[in-house]
Amino acid sequence: MTIGLVRSLTIATLALGAVARQFTPELLVQTNRFSGPVAVSPSNSFISFIQTQYSIEDKRQNTQLLIQKLNIDENDKNNDNGTEQHLPVVAQQVAAFSADSRPNPPPATPKNEQEQTAASSNSRKKLKPSQPVWLSDTTLGFVINDAASGKSTLYAVNRSGHKKDHWSKPYPVLTTAVPISDVQYNVASGVLAFTAEIYNGTDTLEETAKRDRKEQERADTGQVYDDLWVRHWDAFVSPKVSQIHTLKLGYTGHSDDGSFKRKGEIRNIIRDTPAHGRLEATNSFVFSPDGHHIAFVAKNPARDYAWRTTSYVYLADVSGSAAAPINPGMGGASSSPAFDQDGSRIAYLQMDSPTYESDRNRIKIYSIADKTTVAVAENWDRSPSHVDWVDQDTLLVTYNEWGRNKLAIVDIASGNITPVISEHSVGSVKRLSGTDSVLIDYSGFDLPTDLYTVSLNKAAKPKPNRVTNLNPEITKEMLSPAEDLEFVGADNATIHGYILHPPNFDPEKKYPLAYVIHGGPHSSFLDAWSTRWNLNIFASAGFVTVAMDPQGSRGYGQEFTDAIHNQWGGKPYDSLMKSLDQLLESRPYIDGSRMAALGASYGGYMVNWINGHTDRFKALVNHDGVFSSVSVYYSTEELYFSETEFGGVPFDEKARENYERWSPERHVAKWKTPTLVIHSEKDYRLVVSEGLSTFTALRRQGVPSRMLYFPDENHWVLKPANSLRWHHEVISWITKWTNKENEDKKEYDRSELAVERIGGSRNKFFVQNQEI
Repeated sequence: MTIGLVRSLTIATLALGAVARQFTPELLVQTNRFSGPVAVSPSNSFISFIQTQYSIEDKRQNTQLLIQKLNIDENDKNNDNGTEQHLPVVAQQVAAFSADSRPNPPPATPKNEQEQTAASSNSRKKLKPSQPVWLSDTTLGFVINDAASGKSTLYAVNRSGHKKDHWSKPYPVLTTAVPISDVQYNVASGVLAFTAEIYNGTDTLEETAKRDRKEQERADTGQVYDDLWVRHWDAFVSPKVSQIHTLKLGYTGHSDDGSFKRKGEIRNIIRDTPAHGRLEATNSFVFSPDGHHIAFVAKNPARDYAWRTTSYVYLADVSGSAAAPINPGMGGASSSPAFDQDGSRIAYLQMDSPTYESDRNRIKIYSIADKTTVAVAENWDRSPSHVDWVDQDTLLVTYNEWGRNKLAIVDIASGNITPVISEHSVGSVKRLSGTDSVLIDYSGFDLPTDLYTVSLNKAAKPKPNRVTNLNPEITKEMLSPAEDLEFVGADNATIHGYILHPPNFDPEKKYPLAYVIHGGPHSSFLDAWSTRWNLNIFASAGFVTVAMDPQGSRGYGQEFTDAIHNQWGGKPYDSLMKSLDQLLESRPYIDGSRMAALGASYGGYMVNWINGHTDRFKALVNHDGVFSSVSVYYSTEELYFSETEFGGVPFDEKARENYERWSPERHVAKWKTPTLVIHSEKDYRLVVSEGLSTFTALRRQGVPSRMLYFPDENHWVLKPANSLRWHHEVISWITKWTNKENEDKKEYDRSELAVERIGGSRNKFFVQNQEI
């Protein structure tokens, strides 16, 4: 099969025409994006990845499986300007899929027999590629999940021996009875590993599929629970658990036209692990170099699942059926296991507290032979999010520090930290075996996410070398670079943040302010690209945009992160207001009478808290925020969060005082600022009643307000059409109430938007997403 060469889809030219120089929500939602991890071939010659792109005009989500050459030496040789290097090598498309993204698309009506045949053929195929995995240097595998049958098929394409730039037609390698995820392959052992959700006590995937079919025959829909948790994030917990399975693959035929085939039976390698509850593997499992063992993370399967963070790193034999934890005595969460080069040690990250999800991650190394563990860089007051090996004496970590996600190497013996990348932000990291380089995804406020290589050679000056260029239409001229801010907040702490300016900024003019407050609360504003809460969207809409990291934020030391405990509306609020005062004093071009505050999750909590404590803002936006700290405890899923933040459970008298002290609901009578409330039905972290309660309190008191409700989103708004509607509503709301020509504060109304009136009320409530 001849595969045409493709570049990243052009999205700006057709959609925006002459106004393409402005960064708009339309441009943001149509960007090309990576979906899932990037796969690197064994010799580092190729990479493969899934790219998605949404078309507003067609209302379709497009998915491509791409293969691209990775020439590390060529990248290094031709790059003299860091990230500003030559156009990356063009990628090849080996599979593609396009789906109507509307929630209720009208049925297609074929015009003739030929179209009817084509439609029937397409409905049978529905080949949406996912999970690329290299089976050899010349064979790429990928997974197709068939929703109709409930099965997954691993397909493969071979690189032609005679036509080096051509890949064969996909052929099936194996089909599983249930959907599979997290597919990995170890070339040394020929073992394929994946996760699959199975019922406890079943021996094969086929048994789970059989039980699924039996479940579908039930007349009732009731689900019974005897313990917590009942649901998590955006789904109710099912009786099935995600566990790791392995099987051998074999290659038959000639080197240039053979094929991979299944050898032997699929084995659940953790089925017989002693557990008193749900032993559910996460997607962070890794092979040992020889492919004989797998390390993975799983929560402690005990009764306190919902109010403890405890998880362990487990070690399993790929031919066995039971796993054992390497750190059974630890209380907190474990993450990021990584084998060293000879497979004798495992590095991983460990928290100490069993109830605190934002405890400091500490670096540990476990010796498999000795069954001993040592700590590395114990006195380093940062919390790394990823650890891997450079060599037997050196580790590689990513960590958040002062608004940037950095890359550094760690000397095991001394604990010394040497930064490699300190500007913008590093996301995922992949070792390139046999080289001193790694493959990273890398981005900034004014730099959309792409893949880069970076050398870890201590003698060289490390700099990212661009590999991909997914969105060439988005230029630096369209985006505002971020400027660091530092102010003095509560407890005389230094409060760091960023400021972005509108296009064609003139310091002699006056501008409205968008004051953005992050969620978490244990997160921070990173100099990184984002498709949600992208600060350049607000700047491009004409707002000076400011985002500060008050107490509770990560990246400024553990004491600063912990300072929010039992202080939710205290120190962080004081720091935000003190920072705002200093901002207005130092930046006279900001119009202090035209300010809007916006936030999601904890940021939404803070918006409600602000509404009860100051009227200095002209408009507020609360996305998935907190109305009552007490009600959140009883409706959320991760109970350890509230118990840590407020010092216990709300049915304890002393802790109850903390919950009520910091509950926005206590200050509802003082709410007066116009507020846009946004909430989604599938948000099980902060349930939709928090948004409805906020909206009720506003409307019942006659405060100008509007509610945007998504029946099909979770804590985040992820679907492109919904994201576009979100941006339009948010920008329109803050623009209206900060507009100098609109001081009369008339009720907000946009008749051009499709809405449905509920119960005859004049208040517009339910947003019709399908019109976008």
